[in-house]
Amino acid sequence: MDCNHSLNQPMTAAYGAQQTRSGANSLPAKRQLNAFSALLLMAIATALTGCVLPGHPEEAQICDSVEDDMTQCHFYDSDTPYMRSKTTKRAPKVISQMPNSPLGTTWLMDSTKAQRAVNLPKNIRLSVGDRVKVNILNGQEFSGSVEVNNDGYIYLPYLDPIHAKGLEVKQLSNAIAQHLVEADFMLKNSVRLSITPIKWAPVQVTVSGGVFEPGQHQINKKTDTEIKDDDAGHSGDQAAERSIAAALRASGGVRPDANISEIMVIRDQHTFKLDLSGVIHGYPVPAMTLMSGDHIHVPQHDYFDDALARPSQITAPGIKVFLSNLTQPATSNSQSAVDTDTTRFPYGTRLLNGAIAANCVGGAQTTNASRHILLFTKNPLTAEVDVVERSIDSLIRHSWETGMNPILMPGDGIACYDSRVTNIREIARSVTEIFVPATLVEIL
Repeated sequence: MDCNHSLNQPMTAAYGAQQTRSGANSLPAKRQLNAFSALLLMAIATALTGCVLPGHPEEAQICDSVEDDMTQCHFYDSDTPYMRSKTTKRAPKVISQMPNSPLGTTWLMDSTKAQRAVNLPKNIRLSVGDRVKVNILNGQEFSGSVEVNNDGYIYLPYLDPIHAKGLEVKQLSNAIAQHLVEADFMLKNSVRLSITPIKWAPVQVTVSGGVFEPGQHQINKKTDTEIKDDDAGHSGDQAAERSIAAALRASGGVRPDANISEIMVIRDQHTFKLDLSGVIHGYPVPAMTLMSGDHIHVPQHDYFDDALARPSQITAPGIKVFLSNLTQPATSNSQSAVDTDTTRFPYGTRLLNGAIAANCVGGAQTTNASRHILLFTKNPLTAEVDVVERSIDSLIRHSWETGMNPILMPGDGIACYDSRVTNIREIARSVTEIFVPATLVEIL
């Protein structure tokens, strides 16, 4: 019997047992390490939830260090009032309300009695496309219905072309009578004629200044239904849509910085000034019928007048706003979907109402009260895009202040961001969806 062999057997068995115990101990250690790594990742992800809004938190400090220069900083945090203006100075941190004023910081226009416009054209002047009926007593061969052509002339039988563009009906009547006399068709004192407008054509006008869509616009254009319903069984026609109000509506309406008390109409070498404040305040408004080629200029203030931000004959009836409320960042987001009808608001709607329409307000107070909202708006005065941040709590508490609850402009964008509680819940859900399947397949 080999003693060495007998002694080696117990030693080999002991070594094998030790190796087995070592392998058994390493498996729990590995799992503990993986669990610690998972907890560390969750802690890091939770810390990242402090960045609720996009961008660096230091941006607010940058805005405060540029000596209040709006041209360099266009971000307004939750504590900074947002007042649209042309000045380079940012609004103060706290705006004191005007004493004895229930409207707070809202500017109001002077509602004194409007001045009557003087020297305004009292009769409609003919434009290209206008159609009139000419009846000449004892001269039926010269009579007929004619239309002002592109060159501004009308053509009557047996008569030379007669310039009609820019003339009043009475002036055109005198011009036709003069042509009949000069052509020896009638005697001077025997000419009797009448002119009846049949149709006032659409006209092209230009608008500039404090409107949302300056440029060239066509007004007084009738729809196909209106043309079909007009059986021409009446004499005369109305030019209701050849007014200054129609031209301002065609240009998107006046902006809140418009000076509607000094609107100018430029026709040829003449300038007419009109006060349209009565449209907002309810007193008489001067009327003027436009003709093709007229130019309307709307002077501007260096501030926004909230009294103009409401539907009227010279302002936009409504606006379209882009909303985003992705509380569930997934392919199926029906729970927080925004209906298309909620993106259209009456003109004058404020940010809080837009937040309510986007389902950003309400729900569980613990998770929803600390939500934030971003307003992306273009300031028409500076042509710059400004970003306004507001917390839902702050927006509700200061909803009556213009600087904290600004009026929405056409094309503004509103984005809602969830609270930190919701962010932690989403990150925990994401971590669970990653680590639980990995644990089941023993990857970790």
